[in-house]
Parts: sequence; structure tokens; C-alpha cells
Amino acid sequence: MPRLKIPKNRKIIFSFLLILFVGFFLRVFLARYFVKESGDLRLYADWAEKFWPYGSKDFYTYALWYYAPPNYPPLLSLIYAGAYWLYEHKYYLAQLHNFIKIPPAFFIVYFYEHGLYLLLKLPGILADIGLGVLIFQLVKKLTGQLKKAYLACAFYILNPVSIFLSGVWGQTDSLVSFFGLTAFITLWLGKAWLSIPLLFLSFYIKPNWGIFVPLYIFLFILKKPQIKQILLGFTISVVLFFVITLPFAKGNVFSFSKWLWSERLLPTATVAHKASVSAFNFHSIFLTIDKHLDYSPYLGIPANLFGIILFILVNVLAFRFIKRQKVSLSSVLVGIFSVGFGGYLFLTNMLERYFFQSFVPMIILMFTSPGLLFYGVLINIAVFANLFYSFFRRSWGALADVFGAYNFLIVRLFSLLNLASWVFLLRRMNFLKK
Repeated sequence: MPRLKIPKNRKIIFSFLLILFVGFFLRVFLARYFVKESGDLRLYADWAEKFWPYGSKDFYTYALWYYAPPNYPPLLSLIYAGAYWLYEHKYYLAQLHNFIKIPPAFFIVYFYEHGLYLLLKLPGILADIGLGVLIFQLVKKLTGQLKKAYLACAFYILNPVSIFLSGVWGQTDSLVSFFGLTAFITLWLGKAWLSIPLLFLSFYIKPNWGIFVPLYIFLFILKKPQIKQILLGFTISVVLFFVITLPFAKGNVFSFSKWLWSERLLPTATVAHKASVSAFNFHSIFLTIDKHLDYSPYLGIPANLFGIILFILVNVLAFRFIKRQKVSLSSVLVGIFSVGFGGYLFLTNMLERYFFQSFVPMIILMFTSPGLLFYGVLINIAVFANLFYSFFRRSWGALADVFGAYNFLIVRLFSLLNLASWVFLLRRMNFLKK
């Protein structure tokens, strides 16, 4: 009997789907672990639970929280509240099992014990899968090669960085990046009406992509979208703003939003006033991580001002590069990577995970441009070391001792590796060429 031959493309597509499946269940499997170490996750659980007895109108103004009052935008608060509501109605799973034997009994037992933390992590996990699909599509579009697209997707889905952030730590940086990156891609595709609300959703989960506003405006000007697309995009965004914000506002939605951003959201972004809160970046090379303040001087210039100057320079170089490349898709991705990682490197008050907005564009570039893989892997190693150190340093004293030895030598070396790899990667892409 002749052997059935499966076309190579079908094998790759099957492998692509298998990687997504494995990546999803690997993160779900890890969701029950390291909850004790994740103070953030316990904080989110407290917000999710108290949303219901306190009520949405008093959610942001109530003072007696176990850990800290809510300091994330309303959309993420609704997501966490929805997670707790689903967990509170877990008995439906048992009723469903009694009728059709699905879901299986072992999952019901698991969900009764760990379901809340799984649901809190699920938005980030699902966003990882969405980003994996987006990486696959973009690399395929840029190279025309299914194999490269599959490898890039696998590199992200099975990457310790993405697995750790969503499956272990329970952060939503991948969810923020999914909406932020798709906002840029849809704008590049000429769909400003969709791009504007996507960027709004990214901001209304966490405002991490705020550093890209100048780049987005610059791209917006170059693409010259039609007025009707702009009006439609802003109309959708305003509707989303009212629908999401109204449950929390006691009075005027706009006055509540002004109070929320000025009193709760923006102050927490710089509350530490450190040159580097916990990021292996430029400031951690010359100053001491978590110790030096953000106004510590470099040759008489405060670190925060020095970082802003360097960040503005990176933006100018990114604008020039995109225009020189005639607003190609790859040039837009280079712009996002250079500005995103440049912000992580040079701006003060950076957390360890604020590199992430540049992480997916970096992976796409690694698999579409020759000579970038090596430097991308070096950055990957350094940022994972940063995540691992920041997450476990309080519970594993020996880890903190190793990284803090010899005046934080390991931290400074990884910080230097991040900076040097970023520079060499940009040079490989002719980013600095006149």
C-alpha cells in the first residue's frame, strides 16, 4: 500500500497549531504555582473579590484595602471583576459535568482549588496565543516562508519570558501589547478607524504603550488617513470610553476620569522616584538598581532629564528611519522596537517587565532580517534574568545575594548586555545610517 504523503505546508500548519496548543496548556499548568511569590497576583485577587461587595461606584474611592487601592484603568478592573464572578459560579461546572461529563472531574477539582488564579492569568495567556498568531502572520507576510513564520511563533510561544510573565507571574503585559501592536499594524494597513479604538483599549488596560504616542502620531501623519476614518475611530473610542467608565463614575464621567488619572494612575508610575526601579537598563550600569533616585546626576545632569534627552533622540532616529524606508512594515516594527526598548533602557522609574512592548517586534525582526538572531537571543537571556531576579529575590535570599554581590556586578553586566545588544541590533538594521 503506498504511503500517504502529507504536503510540507500542511505539516508546518499542523505544527503551528500544535505549538499554540502546547503553549496554552503549559501556561495553564503553571497557573497554580508560585502564587505565594506573586504579590501582584494576590493584589489583583483582592481587587477582583472586593469589586462586588464594594460596588463599582466606590471601587476606586474606597480606602480600606488589604494591600493597596486599585491603580489600573477601568477596563482591567472589569476584567479582574469578571474573573472573580466566573470563579464564584464554578458550581455550574459540576452541574454541567453531571449532565454531559464535560468538563472532566479532575479539571473541576483543579478549578475549585486554583480557578481564581487561573482566571486572573487567563487574559495574559490568551493574549500570548494571539501574539503567537500575529507573529506567524507578520513573519509569513514579510518573508513569504511558512517555516520561518512557524519558528518565530514557536520562539515566542515556548519562550521562558512570555511563559513566565503570563503563566507564572500573572501579568497582563501581553494583553496590552496585543492591542497596542495591532493598533500600529492596522494603522499601517490603512485602517485608522480600527487602529484608534485598539490603541485606546491598550491604554485602558494599562498605559504602558503611552511612550509610543509620538511614534503613533508620526505614523498617522505619514499614512494620511481619510477624515471619515478618523471620525469613525474616535467615535468608537468615545463609546468604549463611556461604556467602560460609566459603571465607576459617581457623577460626571469626565471629572471622574480626571480624578482617576491625576490621583491614582499617573502618580503610581513614578511613586518610587528611582533611576531604575528594578530594570536591567542604562541606569543600572552606572547607578545602583533600586537605590539611586531618579534625579541622581550624570555629569551634573539629573538621570531623569538625561534619560528623556536620550529617549527623544531615539524617537527622532526612529522617525528618520521610517521615512527613509518609505513607511514599510519592517521599518514600523523597527521603530516600535527601537522606541520601546529605548524607553526601557533610558527612562527612569522603569520596572523589569517594561521591555515587553518591544519584545514581539524584536522577535519578528529576528526571523525576518539576517544577522539579528544572535543579538535578539542575548537580549532575551538578559531580560529573562531580569524577570527571574525581580520575581524571586524576596523569597530566595541566596538569589538576591548572588545578584547583589560585588556592588551588583551581575546586574550591571546584564544591563550592559541589554544596552550593547540593542545598539548592535539597530546597527545591523542600518538604523543609525545617515
